[in-house]
Amino acid sequence: MAETRVQKQQEERARIGLRASLIGLVVNGFLAASKIIAGSVAGSVSILADGLNNLSDTGSVLISWLSMHIARKPEDRDHPLGHGRFEYIGSLAIAVVILYVGIDLFKSSIEAIITPEKPLFTWWIAALTAFGIPLKAFLYVYYKKRGNAHKLSTLIAAAQDSFNDVLITSAVLIGLFLSHFFDILADGWLGLLVSCFILWGGISLIRDTITLLVGGKPDKETGSKILAIINKHPQIKGVHDFVLHDYGPENMMASIHVEVDASTSLLEVHDVVDSIEQEVMRTLNLPITIHTDPVLPIDAPGQEVKQSITQFLEEQNPPLTMHDFRIVPGKRVTKLIFGVVVPENFTEDEALVQRITEFANTLNPRHQCVIGIDRDYFTDHTEET
Repeated sequence: MAETRVQKQQEERARIGLRASLIGLVVNGFLAASKIIAGSVAGSVSILADGLNNLSDTGSVLISWLSMHIARKPEDRDHPLGHGRFEYIGSLAIAVVILYVGIDLFKSSIEAIITPEKPLFTWWIAALTAFGIPLKAFLYVYYKKRGNAHKLSTLIAAAQDSFNDVLITSAVLIGLFLSHFFDILADGWLGLLVSCFILWGGISLIRDTITLLVGGKPDKETGSKILAIINKHPQIKGVHDFVLHDYGPENMMASIHVEVDASTSLLEVHDVVDSIEQEVMRTLNLPITIHTDPVLPIDAPGQEVKQSITQFLEEQNPPLTMHDFRIVPGKRVTKLIFGVVVPENFTEDEALVQRITEFANTLNPRHQCVIGIDRDYFTDHTEET
């Protein structure tokens, strides 16, 4: 049942992506043809370049459609988790196209500044150029809205490309009016300004897409929803080692460790964990693997040491928590083995370990701490700091 719903969502995403691609092909094809003709007739390099840019946009649309088509392929022997990340590759390809357009516009703008030329002005050329602005603005809004709603990274990249085109065409139009009415040849300077904006957008898009491909921070919204489901169960005393694995849009898996009272029966723990896994799958379409860690009662041997260290961590700024505490006695030393959960941006790992070790030695000089650092990517610690 869950698989059927996932398949329906994927089919819906593909349908929306195909529709957006077809609209983009028609709009960009029309603008490219009209501006290339107008630029050739007027002898305007900027209008001709704008038309060639629209022609390259049709390539971006084809890349978007192709990447979404490949991403829909089901899992196989070599790709057991599907092909969803191919959408990210498509976004990267579009970002490269944007970067190329920015570099090309930068070069042509420098040439226009060095050797400025006054383009031929006619009202029909100006009207044809201006007509591209609302069309590209429509594509920007259309791509952005549907890309965000359905997590289509290629459409989000295409939206950025369309917004860049609005700026380019606006600069071309302003340059036409300035040269015709005021004899100010500002094409080069306007193009230079726009090219810098496009280059920055292209570089940012490449950086963000590469982060998705190599593995960046997990999605905080999804993680918070999973934690909310887990926290509804009073048998769960704490969580740690929470990991979200991203295999493409709408294709994630999760794993987490949960702490339960050691006295709770195995059947009850299994029932709780099974309930959590089913609810996460039912509400988020996301498979999750849950590992359980037993928490000993407060009167168990060695727990007074744990309580002292727990209190010490709670007094830190920001307050910290620990998990998986156990004591391993030895002839010369007593090992205290546990993990400490810190905020994602915490940078004082070594200093923290040193402080905890020094505190543990005040409890007993024979204590030797073995501490693992676990980062929390899903809790907002700003209020605590």
